[in-house]
Amino acid sequence: MHRVFGEKLNTNYTDRTGAYLICYNEEKFAVVKTPKGFFFLGGGLERNESDTECISRECMEEIGYSVNVCEKICSAEHYTFHRRIGYFHPVQTYYLGQLVKMENAFTVEKDHTLMWVGYEELRGRMFSPMQNWALDICWKKLNGFDVDKFVFENKAPEAEAYNLLRVASGIGGAKDIEKARTAMENSLFAVSVYDGDKLIGSGRVIGDGGVSYAVTDIMVDRDYQNNGIGSMIMARIDEWFRENTDENAFVMLIANKPADRLYSRNNFDYLADNRLGMLRNQKKNK
Repeated sequence: MHRVFGEKLNTNYTDRTGAYLICYNEEKFAVVKTPKGFFFLGGGLERNESDTECISRECMEEIGYSVNVCEKICSAEHYTFHRRIGYFHPVQTYYLGQLVKMENAFTVEKDHTLMWVGYEELRGRMFSPMQNWALDICWKKLNGFDVDKFVFENKAPEAEAYNLLRVASGIGGAKDIEKARTAMENSLFAVSVYDGDKLIGSGRVIGDGGVSYAVTDIMVDRDYQNNGIGSMIMARIDEWFRENTDENAFVMLIANKPADRLYSRNNFDYLADNRLGMLRNQKKNK
């Protein structure tokens, strides 16, 4: 499985090919924590290195461990803008494997701390959107959930399918079909997830496209819930915000518990004590 993040512009990019190891043991993943955040073990390939050689070298440099590199899981690339590098195009490949033993504890990089972290705590918190995606893919494969069969599309669903999913997900009842159709057409960005022809998940961004935005309709069919699909939808929405908004944008949502935990992993914070969220009572305005 391969995933492309971002939009390729008509400009020159600095390419960087990398290889990373995903270690899983006792329901936890091995990651390194740096001042920037969480990363998988690995890094950029040096001249004439193979993926396996790169991973082995990086693991020795970062944490002092020898490793065993096994099967390839997935790969991804990202067209983005880096403040220091400029237009940047990292391409990363991810492999399952194991830490073998500590070989050298004295020459490891001082700002790299090896940690074993559970999936629920880690998902959505990797520094790179590619690695957040790879984490989800790996988790599903390790737990027998075949994400390869699902199709993710960056567009709104048909109004009829949207209404069926509202009921199947438990988010609420069906909306007036014409109003639902208008809502889908006016989405700034949307994600739809299909199992064959069946819509099993979706999420949307609405707003004025310049200052104010809202995340809405994040829903997954009950038969598919608790398998990380909501996190994958939010990862695509988070990517869209990174590419299309700035730090001054006003991005909001209304969450039903326990869905608030999903959003808190995607850079949404609870309001401070001096701020309130409010919902207009439309029934009082009839």
